[in-house]
Amino acid sequence: METPTCKCCLNQTTRFVGHIDFNKTCMDRFGPRVFPVSDVQVPYYSCQNCGFVFTDMMDTWSKQQFSENIYNTDYSKADAPTPGYENKSVRESISYQNGINLIKSLDGSEKEIRVLDYGAGGNPGATGLAFLDHGFELFSYEPHLSDTNSLPEGIFEFIYAIEVVEHCHNLEDLGTQICQKLSLDGIFYVQTLLHPFPTPDNVLNSWYISPRNGHISIFTFQSLVILFRRYGINIVQTIHGVIGFTNKPIFKNNFLI
Repeated sequence: METPTCKCCLNQTTRFVGHIDFNKTCMDRFGPRVFPVSDVQVPYYSCQNCGFVFTDMMDTWSKQQFSENIYNTDYSKADAPTPGYENKSVRESISYQNGINLIKSLDGSEKEIRVLDYGAGGNPGATGLAFLDHGFELFSYEPHLSDTNSLPEGIFEFIYAIEVVEHCHNLEDLGTQICQKLSLDGIFYVQTLLHPFPTPDNVLNSWYISPRNGHISIFTFQSLVILFRRYGINIVQTIHGVIGFTNKPIFKNNFLI
């Protein structure tokens, strides 16, 4: 069986690991399935060189196809609030608190930097709202839920992508856009659930590998490093999370000291 090239390391070292029905969601782990089992079976592959797990089923989809099949009116059922947060206000949400935590790591640099929320989930999303509330110059980019694919103009000293990269099927576009928009002394913060490497045989049992959520690119730390190295961005693990940079940042922050 011919398998696709790995999208991270570009090696021909992928293997087929199995199918998942299209309607599997991340919310299914909390109780009964959100949607019935689908007849559509989604193939996933794993790279034996870097551990990247992915499907190529959506590689040729248009934005309209993503909107019709994944990011439609039922998407909120697949990506519902974490139990216990259903009736919380935006400023009480986990996403808003994520913003507060990032702001703490930026150590009072609100007058020094421009911030890009890559994959914002709104204009702004809840995380971006926290930045705006604390005086940052923030711009939002949401390719799937907006009418435009255009990134905001200019470069940014801080770009964050929270639960975004796993939704990206075109990793060349992802790497190119981050490279073009990140300043040479900027920080790229990325949050996604990293999976183990080597790939375990039961990897598809992971609740995170859920096509109906749009989780089509599942990273290991190794695969993130290899992918962004192609675009001149160094990926490192810090106590504050995974970040990328080209040169050491000169603005105030607690990510790299």
